[in-house]
Amino acid sequence: METNNNTAKTQVYNLIILDKSGSMSSIAKAAIAGFNETVGGIRSAQERFKDTQEHFVSLMIFCDCEKTMVYDMVPVDKVKELTSREYRPCCCTPLYDAMGISINALHKAIKDKEDATAVVTVITDGLENASKEYSGQAIKALVERMKDEEGWNFAYIGTNQDVRATSASLSIDNHMEFADTDAGMRDAWEKERKAKMSMFSRFSMGFAATSSMSREERKAYRSMEHRSSKNYHEIGEFSNRITPENIKSLKDSEIFVFGSNLAGAHAGGAARIAVEKFGAIMGQGVGLQGQSYAIPTMQGGPDTILPYVEEFIRFADMHPEMTFLVTKIGCGIAGFTPREIAPLFAGAINVPNIHLPMEFWRELV
Repeated sequence: METNNNTAKTQVYNLIILDKSGSMSSIAKAAIAGFNETVGGIRSAQERFKDTQEHFVSLMIFCDCEKTMVYDMVPVDKVKELTSREYRPCCCTPLYDAMGISINALHKAIKDKEDATAVVTVITDGLENASKEYSGQAIKALVERMKDEEGWNFAYIGTNQDVRATSASLSIDNHMEFADTDAGMRDAWEKERKAKMSMFSRFSMGFAATSSMSREERKAYRSMEHRSSKNYHEIGEFSNRITPENIKSLKDSEIFVFGSNLAGAHAGGAARIAVEKFGAIMGQGVGLQGQSYAIPTMQGGPDTILPYVEEFIRFADMHPEMTFLVTKIGCGIAGFTPREIAPLFAGAINVPNIHLPMEFWRELV
């Protein structure tokens, strides 16, 4: 559960390519606020995964008269707030040029780093209409090369267009459509923040598996992982993965997941139910026991719970024959809220045999 401090951290380069063409004027304030909140989320991720990750932020804003790197591989702790001084929408939409310039520059800067990866997010409210240096075909080839050879992750967030078709034309698998309003822009940024946290959680869980790999092996691993998972979700997708309230019985393959303490003194709440009904063992504070699984929640803040949650997610992923019903761990006697605990389970989103409480899903997607 402890990270080897001699192992180099993964350097995660977050590149955001943000449209500032004239049509973005009506949602400019929401675009600025959303970017700043996303940076705050990346800061939180770096703190949460401080043993395994270092985060950097690049921001390309673009229109026909300007393609500017406002931040260029800046450590996330040193990124200043974006303001209307830097972001003033005008002109047309040279999307291909903005992507080509910023992606190639980032690749040139990090291609020889031992353990680096990139997460690229494109946000635009309109279609390409002004590029001079790059074509759509060239950008598609560039994206495919970065995904296949470097293991980069790409996402496309758009409106006023067929987002699915546009993202597919650029070979971007992850896509999200937003409403062309302040509220729609804010909602898109919030979903982007949650998607990033889920992705960074997957990075953290994969750290142990990849730390002994060569650089090329790590790239191949990340490419495969990105292709097998989604970034963006709707809560309706998980209607069949909601933990029931007041579980009184289990099917043979189901596991009751409860919050415990390290001493395994299962005296109250879900822990007591686990002992009385599902085989939990007094004195065992962690892991599988009978038809139950204990996750310690009483030893400190959420950061002390995270390693045990990650261990649980890895265990569940390795046991697809079981279905894990996670209760609202930490939200009873331990005194935490779903908003504090749910993000710890971001890595469970793409593990289909993990069920979570509805309150957790609402925080995650």
